[in-house]
Amino acid sequence: MAKIPDFKTQDEAVEFWEVHDSADYWEDMEEVTFEIALHQNLFHPKLIVLTHRPEYCPRCQHDLDDTVIEYVARNNGHLLVIRDVPALRCRVNGHEYILEKTLDDVERLLDLEKTRKLQPSETIQVPVFSLKMTA
Repeated sequence: MAKIPDFKTQDEAVEFWEVHDSADYWEDMEEVTFEIALHQNLFHPKLIVLTHRPEYCPRCQHDLDDTVIEYVARNNGHLLVIRDVPALRCRVNGHEYILEKTLDDVERLLDLEKTRKLQPSETIQVPVFSLKMTA
């Protein structure tokens, strides 16, 4: 088995792995574990993240429209609404997409809010009901 080279930069590593099969280096790899906390958009649970803006909908090849959505997530045990989030929506089937850079901005805002380094532009009240109330 081949040995994985020591990379000086991330770009160097990317260039290497673009042309090499990781199976050839399996014995030289080590197992790693890490935690990741993904925030799900509660209003748009099927929102797909794209690395770049496509010309057409990746799922059905129809035209895409630029739109603005609200990103709603649970953060620090409470609901948080982020308004004015740019997104893409399939004109025919309604498939929704967000660009990776936009999601990075959302995650940065959520981190700032979590550490109380950002104040909300407004606060809204959210009614909470129990289905037991109908019994």
